[in-house]
Amino acid sequence: MTRCSISAILILFIVLTAHASTVESVGERVPMVSEHPDNPTVAAMFDAIRDRGAKPLNLHRTYAQSPEIFSAYVGLARALRAQSKVPRQYRELVILRTLQLNGGTYELAQHVPMALTCGLSHEETSEIVNWRTSNVFDAKQRSILGYVDAMMKGQVDDATFSYLSQHFDPRDIVDLTLTAAFYAGDARASAALAIPLDDARPASAPQYGAC
Repeated sequence: MTRCSISAILILFIVLTAHASTVESVGERVPMVSEHPDNPTVAAMFDAIRDRGAKPLNLHRTYAQSPEIFSAYVGLARALRAQSKVPRQYRELVILRTLQLNGGTYELAQHVPMALTCGLSHEETSEIVNWRTSNVFDAKQRSILGYVDAMMKGQVDDATFSYLSQHFDPRDIVDLTLTAAFYAGDARASAALAIPLDDARPASAPQYGAC
């Protein structure tokens, strides 16, 4: 290898390393509110989270900078989680695929453990990214994954929708669609705000959002 080639490789390495360092050091772009905030609306919501044995996440503490919008956000999130009749394992499948397609690194760190408590296996969660060639998913799961893929492209054709309709009724489809839309937006928002990952949860602590 020539001296020029070695120099070029070194320069490329330095540039890439510097770029990686810049990306990793972004940190939070919006300051997080205190875990014990003065705003009564936010304080009540944080207390409710603690009453369930968890603690406010970094995402909560960031979105809480806008208390009224945060309250509405939490209301929709709870409705999607608790008021849908679609079994939770299918909704978590929607969420994980949506997050994969929208750069939802923050949310994936929360929802993979949740999904494992809701009926999805380790093999299923790891194979979602390759679902088209994987043999671990049944027809119902594949109808969901195909629908999410098409929806995230903005191109749900009649065949894809028809296949989903073979497995879910109209109410279910609305629930699955709004779940995908919600988490697509959430993934984009958390990435734009560079919300930092939460600290590792102690093994003895309850899993946030678990089934």
